[in-house]
Amino acid sequence: MIALILLLVGVALMSNAARLAIRTTAHRRRPWSARTTSALAWAAVAWTVAVALVLLVAPMGTSVSVASNGSETVTTTSHPTLLETEGAGVIVILLVPVVLAVAGAVGRGSTARRRRIVAGSVLTGACVLGAMSIGFFFVPAAAALLAAGLKAAT
Repeated sequence: MIALILLLVGVALMSNAARLAIRTTAHRRRPWSARTTSALAWAAVAWTVAVALVLLVAPMGTSVSVASNGSETVTTTSHPTLLETEGAGVIVILLVPVVLAVAGAVGRGSTARRRRIVAGSVLTGACVLGAMSIGFFFVPAAAALLAAGLKAAT
């Protein structure tokens, strides 16, 4: 439930940011300023960091165990986190979208546009590959990086 709320809030925030950025330009075909595209790219970084942290520590399932000694039955319910169920190796997997977003957000100059488009495209591919598990949570960041790259001045 927490994950669904997080996803919906992220989509709303990123779409609102894109709407405001479009509204501030006089014409839709005009490229956005470097400040706007940089802010959108850094918003993607903030989103990936927040999602990775929430996915790491939020309860992601329910575990029920039942034990009986003949006269009484004991039922234990727990809600393990992703870190508890998958181990420390999940940290590396959650760092991949963060590293991609940082790679797209850092730097300025002539290569920033290309770097943001590539980072957004690779993050979109990672979202598709991880769609059955955690991929959809990073879609707003991929959209923000692609928007920042595609609307940047050449």
